Amino acid sequence: MKKYQQRFFNNIIKKINGWRNFSAIKEQEIFTLLHSIKGTAASIELTELSDVADLMLKDLHSDSEKVWDQSVWSKWIQPLILFIEFENEDGLEETTGRIEKSHTTLLILEDDVEFLNFFRENMEDKGYHILVASQEKRALRIFYDEQPDVILIDYYLNNLNGLEAMKLFSKQASSLLTPIMIISGESTNQLAKKVYATEANDFLTKPLNFQVLDAMIQNRLNHGRALKKQITTDKLTKVYNRTYLEELMEVKQREYTREAISFCFTIIDLDDFKYVNDTYGHVVGDQVLVSLTDLLKKLTRAEDAVIRYGGEEFIIFFSGIRSYQAKKRMDDILAHFRLIEHSSGNSTFQISFTAGIAQMSDQVSHVQDLINHADLALYKGKKKGKGNIQIYQPDDEDIFETNSSNHLQISIVDDDPIIRAMLQENLMSSTFGDLEVTITSYESGEKFLAKPKTNGYHVVLLDGVLGDMDGLEVLHKIRKTDQKTAVIMVTGRQKDQDVINALNAGADDYVTKPFSSAEMVARIQRIIERQLGGKHR
Repeated sequence: MKKYQQRFFNNIIKKINGWRNFSAIKEQEIFTLLHSIKGTAASIELTELSDVADLMLKDLHSDSEKVWDQSVWSKWIQPLILFIEFENEDGLEETTGRIEKSHTTLLILEDDVEFLNFFRENMEDKGYHILVASQEKRALRIFYDEQPDVILIDYYLNNLNGLEAMKLFSKQASSLLTPIMIISGESTNQLAKKVYATEANDFLTKPLNFQVLDAMIQNRLNHGRALKKQITTDKLTKVYNRTYLEELMEVKQREYTREAISFCFTIIDLDDFKYVNDTYGHVVGDQVLVSLTDLLKKLTRAEDAVIRYGGEEFIIFFSGIRSYQAKKRMDDILAHFRLIEHSSGNSTFQISFTAGIAQMSDQVSHVQDLINHADLALYKGKKKGKGNIQIYQPDDEDIFETNSSNHLQISIVDDDPIIRAMLQENLMSSTFGDLEVTITSYESGEKFLAKPKTNGYHVVLLDGVLGDMDGLEVLHKIRKTDQKTAVIMVTGRQKDQDVINALNAGADDYVTKPFSSAEMVARIQRIIERQLGGKHR
């Protein structure tokens, strides 16, 4: 059966690649392909792919004369391509590379105009989109605005060498898994060693062999894609994970800023899931999680995103709709989920979930705030008896005023997305007595300081070195107006004086990197025990 599936996948990709030779295609062609996928996939044990095609068909009409531009249909059909890549990871390496090439963007920093034009001409002929910059400041701006797939930098620039220019990109490029290639007309072993001792991925010498460069770029992108898939996909449920959420939030923020594209952020929390695990075991608990995500994938659209937030919590980004529309969809999903019978031995049981919805608007300064809003709506739903869907309202902020003694807010302030994701995932699976726990992460001190005031118990995990300001500076700003919040300084600094400075500035505790999640949880628990005993109350 596997060989038939692989042949089927390759036929789909071949068809899609053929479409790319035209500036636009008719909706009828898309309908015909999806209709064929729906029928054939179900026949060769690809039920989930058949379901995906069936859902996408609902947005199309077999007799439509509508014409879809390539930029529109290629983005719309991307979830189908990603599904095929995921299901046939071993068999589509070469083919998926070709699919992505027409959308692959290269940024080259080069001040030799003649070589720049020669490079662009050759690489555009191979299907790449080329962004050019002759100065490092412009290259940096392009990098943050466009987020290219590969960066190429000439070692010999007029103002500085390529390695110095690379330092402007290296940290963010590393977190995005963006390869950096250094180009030079000099081919000495000494220079090659110097380049490879940095964050650069490759060292290329002029004259460039563009066929080899093409193959090298595809190799790096395929490797990065496979690695990114592992990093951004939850192993159990096969939906996106928290790492992908960080990336998606940035994309959604840019889209809303530039095009005012509305979207809703929904947090789902399974009701009484701890009871399920304690009563039926974690294997059955995992089956419940998978059944929920299967339903979410089936009842959401291709342009929506389903993410495992941690433990029994999930997030849905509903694209292009308003909160009342998202609520209708969530009510339908909840109704379907309530009907599912889960089994353990001779026993069967049913379970529900509670969800909170928040809509992006001009009043929301950052997408991160939507997490807080949706979390407040979720908390409201739990207080109303669980098994319901709530839309965030500004007066939901008052919920914690009357229930603050039962609530713990943990804020993670760290510019490293890996650290944020690791801490949040581990803290989500930890318990802190009977307290209701909300965990929020911030990539900068500025965004953390702009957040609304938190009621109840509040613990801040504050990185000592942040991109926008030093952790000590953030700590000083906290203590100017707030003596109640507990702060644990997270630092890589081993010097005694740095620790003393943090404690003198008002830190309640400190942890030095590297640290274990268990150590962090234990420190938070000790702080909460002290607070419950009277400190800061």
